[in-house]
This record gives sequence, C-alpha cells and structure tokens, in this order.
Amino acid sequence: MAKKKGVRQERLEREAEVASFLKERQTELATKAEQKDNRLTTDYLAKQEFAFERFEKLVSRIGARKFVPEYKGKVSKTVSRVVNVQWSDLHFGANLDPRLTPFPYGAIEESRRMAAICAQLADYKRQYRAETTLHVHLIGDIIQGKIHDPQASAVLTEQVERALHHLIHAIDFLASEFQSVVVETAVGNHGRDVARHPERAVNDKYDSVEYRLYRTLYWTFRSHPRVVVRTPIRPFYVYEQFGMKGLMTHGDTIFQPGYPNKAIHVEALQGQINRFLTSGQHPDVKLFGLGHVHVPMVTKLPGGQVLMTNGALIPVDEYALSIGIFNAPCAQNLWETVPGYIFGDHRWMDVGPIHDADKSLDKIIPPWRPLP
Repeated sequence: MAKKKGVRQERLEREAEVASFLKERQTELATKAEQKDNRLTTDYLAKQEFAFERFEKLVSRIGARKFVPEYKGKVSKTVSRVVNVQWSDLHFGANLDPRLTPFPYGAIEESRRMAAICAQLADYKRQYRAETTLHVHLIGDIIQGKIHDPQASAVLTEQVERALHHLIHAIDFLASEFQSVVVETAVGNHGRDVARHPERAVNDKYDSVEYRLYRTLYWTFRSHPRVVVRTPIRPFYVYEQFGMKGLMTHGDTIFQPGYPNKAIHVEALQGQINRFLTSGQHPDVKLFGLGHVHVPMVTKLPGGQVLMTNGALIPVDEYALSIGIFNAPCAQNLWETVPGYIFGDHRWMDVGPIHDADKSLDKIIPPWRPLP
C-alpha cells in the first residue's frame, strides 16, 4: 500500500512540475510577445522620425534656392486651353543591371527620359501658349521603392533625392514655358513605407515615402509665382476644368484596372466606375485616369466616360521579366482640355533608348550628382 502511494505521489509531483513549467513558459512567451510588439512599434516610430529628419534637412537645403526661370511668352487674361499630362510609374532609382535586363537604366537614363517628356510638352502647340496653362497629374510610383527585393535598386534616400532632383528641374523648366503650372498628387504602391505597409496599403495610404516626397515638392514651390502643388491625403482626387470633372488615382487600389502590363479589364472597370458614380460623391465625373498598368490606353466606355491608363518611364526590370513581360511601351499621356471637351487632342509622349543617349537633354535636367 505504501509503495502504491509513493508512486502516486511521484506522479502528482511530476504533473505539478510540468504544470508549473508550462505556466512559467506561458508567462515567458507572453512577455516576449509583448516586448516584440513594443520593439516593432518603437522601431517603426524610430524609422519614421529618422525619415522625417532626413526630409527636413532636404527641404531646408532645397527651399533656400531661388527660382531663376521666367515665363518667356505672352500672357493672356483668358485661359481657354489646359494641357494635361500624366506622370506616373517613373520608378526613379531603379538602377537596372544591363547584364540582367534589356537596357542599362540608372540616374542618367531616367533623367534624360524625364527631360524628353518635358521637351515634348514644351513643343506642344506653342502657337496657343498665351492662353494655355499646364496641369501635371503626378499619380504614383514615382520611385522604385523596396517592395520586391530590399537589396535591389538604389538605397531609398538616394531614390528620393534623385526623384526630387528630376522633378524640381522638370517643373522649373516647365514654369519657364507655361504661364501657370498646377501639380496634383496621388500616391502609388512602389513608394509605400514597407515598415507600416509591408503588403498593399489600405488604411492611411498617404503615410508613405512618396507622400513625403510630394510634401517636399509643396514646400519647395510654395513661394513660386506660377507653380501650385496640391497634396491631398486621399488616394484619389477629383479636379475640375471649364466646369467638367476628372478623377485621378494610381490604380492599385480604389479602381482595379488589371495586372500591370498584361490585361486591362474595361468591362469590369465600367462596373467599378458606375458604383462610384452612383455613390453620390461625384456623379458628374467624365474622365478617369489611372497609372499602375504600364500600358498607355484611352477608350470611351459604354457609359460615356473616358478611361485613360498611363505608360511607364522605366523599361522592363527583373521583376517584369520574371513574370513574362519582355517589353513595355514607355510613354506618358498628354491631352488637351478646352471648353466643352474634357478630353480633346491627345498624344503619347514616347521615350526610349534613343533619348537615353541624347546628351542635349542634360540642358533641361542636368545630371544628378551622387550623394556626398
């Protein structure tokens, strides 16, 4: 009887030890999980603070510059034409390796392609320049970002620096060609802050590297007499010209145009647009502009709206090649709005290797110099 009691006692003691160990382990794991959550939050906030500090230094350096270019043409009291341009999917900072991709593509090539876009804009219908203003729709994927491979492309700070260099010189140049330049912005997916949005950004999409870049543009041109930069935090914006409304967004959220460079689902987009129009927010929007798909296209939908998707500045990169995309139509949309026609004359401003080698374009956007 005593032996049985001893065995039972030992079993009870072992069970108590196991229960005690499991309880201690549970407490330890719960503490570690809490510490990990706190550490992740702290790291995210520290990265945000560090990023803001870098941007503040950049803004103070850029903001001290003086605007030399002056509009050279005549100024009309009545604006009867608006030249619109979509700038999206520029992917500054991609640094494509020619051993792995069809073309070399770095700071010089992206600068010259951007300058070629500006040259085509400046040459568009100069005979009407006195009564024309320019509206730039800067709608996302301005930088390559770090969303596919954290080690690919230039470091993020350099990407932002290059983007600001190219965009500031481009807007400066265009302000010397047009009496008024309006820049409106919407963020894309490549410029997101992966510390907060490791996957697709849905909540607070504007909390991104790209939006900070836009705000830097805002502060840079805030005192320019002929440039206005608008930076709404919504992932789309509605604009108005001559009483007609258009909507611009990147295209990775809100509206789903299809897979980049593969398919644009027109019928599905008509349904999405119909749901937006019947929501009562903006029932009279007549033009919908998207980026993201890297294919420039314009079509008139069955509902009467104009649907426009934009091309890209960048040629195919390693990611595109990996999913079977071997070529891309590198172009940006230009269209004219006049009273009664929200989508008037249109052209695609094509860019390619011929511009990459054109040194004369350095007069519009000078070569970017590496960070000191």
